[in-house]
Amino acid sequence: MSCAAVAVAAEASSQPLDLSKMEPLGDRVLVKPFEAQKVSAGGVLLAGGTTDAMADALLGEVLAVGSEVDVGVAAGDSVIFSKYSSSDVKLPAGGEVCFVAQKSILATLSK
Repeated sequence: MSCAAVAVAAEASSQPLDLSKMEPLGDRVLVKPFEAQKVSAGGVLLAGGTTDAMADALLGEVLAVGSEVDVGVAAGDSVIFSKYSSSDVKLPAGGEVCFVAQKSILATLSK
């Protein structure tokens, strides 16, 4: 799953990358994208990347917010965000997180 036009690979260092210690700067929000469905509602197996390529927006969970964020999101919230204005970081242990500008948060999902 890709959440950005810009991709940055996080390199493994002597210390493992700890997401709980990552703090977005300014008006950025750190989001962990939800995994895309691999099977359609009709039971058709989808090829890798098919659902991402068709979507203009992605869903994810907020992990942290920058000090200048004022759109009313907090860690633990589920959000819909634009995939075109976020930066994606692939984690050494697998998976990825996205740094999303607050103006690219389109909606929050009710719990």
